[in-house]
Amino acid sequence: MNENEGKFEDFVRGIKFDDTPDPSHRNKLEQNILAALAKQTRQKKQPFEIWRIIMKSNITKLAVAAAVILIVAFGITLLDKSATPAYAIEQTIEAFKKVNSVYVEQIYREKGTLLNTKMWARRSSHGNFFFGDFRRESGDNGYTTVVNESENRTYFYNPSAKTVRIYEKLNVTIGNFLDVDYFLQLQQEMENVELDYGKDKITGKDVVILKYKVPIPSVYDKSVAKSEVITFDLETKLPIRWTSWDNPDFKGEPFSEWNVIVYNPKLPENAFKFEIPEDATVIRESKD
Repeated sequence: MNENEGKFEDFVRGIKFDDTPDPSHRNKLEQNILAALAKQTRQKKQPFEIWRIIMKSNITKLAVAAAVILIVAFGITLLDKSATPAYAIEQTIEAFKKVNSVYVEQIYREKGTLLNTKMWARRSSHGNFFFGDFRRESGDNGYTTVVNESENRTYFYNPSAKTVRIYEKLNVTIGNFLDVDYFLQLQQEMENVELDYGKDKITGKDVVILKYKVPIPSVYDKSVAKSEVITFDLETKLPIRWTSWDNPDFKGEPFSEWNVIVYNPKLPENAFKFEIPEDATVIRESKD
């Protein structure tokens, strides 16, 4: 081993690595490396001649080797950070134009009770979701809502009371359902918006997490402010999870969680037909 190699080994042994990455240090190191490369590029000498001159210096050799070690140790990339695809809600609005049906599994809380529901919806002839065909079933209490566009009729079935309420119109009372118009309005009302890019722990996909607050009055309610977190698939730009709180501060247990969202699924046969149970009392509501 010659003297230079010994100095190099001593130098490397003396490097102390902090196991906790510091983003500010990482960014500064990237900037310094890029600045050094840019400075060398501006020189009039040819690239190979510049590299030959630089590498003649033993000190430079050690510095370059150390930089390589740091790059490997901290996983530094010299790629432009803007390579991460940017997200805007307009992309979701555009993506929904290719969605004709959807299936959702939801958990929500009603007066302290945790309820599980399944929902199916099909795009209406008017171009949106919620005022077309829709079905919602509760696996806990058996409540069922069916909206049938061709019949222009809505059914509400309460198994505990053994009643079926029939509205001679598309009467839906549980809010917007992945409606393009809904997102357009939400875009105008969102406040304190935060975006976070990363890998989804469940699917492993690249995602963007949208966190925001909706003031009073809103697309939801005229009396209660909301706060929400929506996880979007960064490739499709469509939501894959949706969590909502009935307060503006993300406090406590969420009142609604959409944990499964499937786009353009194969719909169950007669999904939007409702058969009135024989023992149910039918209550026909007015059209108003």
